[in-house]
Amino acid sequence: PADIARVWNQHGAALLRVRISPNQRRGEVFAPMHWSAESAAAARIDALVPAVTDPISGQPESKAAAVALHRFDAAWFGFAVSAEALERPAAEYWSRLRTASGWRMELAGTTLPPDWVSYARGLFALPDAEFASVVDERRGLARIALHRDGRLLAALFVSPEPVALSRGHAVARIGQGRAAAVLAGRAGADLADPGPLVCACMSVGLNTLRAAIECGRGASVEALAAATGAGSSCGSCRPELADLIRRFQLPEAAE
Repeated sequence: PADIARVWNQHGAALLRVRISPNQRRGEVFAPMHWSAESAAAARIDALVPAVTDPISGQPESKAAAVALHRFDAAWFGFAVSAEALERPAAEYWSRLRTASGWRMELAGTTLPPDWVSYARGLFALPDAEFASVVDERRGLARIALHRDGRLLAALFVSPEPVALSRGHAVARIGQGRAAAVLAGRAGADLADPGPLVCACMSVGLNTLRAAIECGRGASVEALAAATGAGSSCGSCRPELADLIRRFQLPEAAE
């Protein structure tokens, strides 16, 4: 889980982050078709789809292809957050998304930069910003926070394995004071951590949903939507909300 896979066939190739799911049929893999060259280094799954069309209607068979895949041998993984737009980095794999506070990016590469602070300054185009850092070269770990006047401008987290931290917390810290506090990678006891994003439309995280379910305010998808706003817009997350209710709803005591 969270590794990078190289997916390929005779038509093209893509680099995609791995998610393991019991809902996926064995012998098949799924990838969303919405990523473009503007938002990721190599996530255009249509590059692998052959130009097969129905001979009568001309309708393309645009959503199926035979592929092979193997693990992308990354030397490092990274996660970045920034107040300003992130440019294309010096890394074989990257994907970027806009957030409420700016931008976030996942990264992976096969070559280690000589200096992580310099790499972060170049990635964020902040050559003169102040910084706080924790770098462990022996373990391959680095965490850099770039700030100005005590306000967090950007942060980079690096690990030899897929980066484990609270992404929602890191995103929320952008523009906030106590810039160095983001280096912990998780919220302190005095800060709420919404957890991984589940409802993108309403910016509702897993921890928020779990708390609502466990305290009895999310006994159904409709109740959970009323309590948190999740699932009340486009509705695409509603099946996931139903699954969370099954996982986290506390059993009622027997009478």
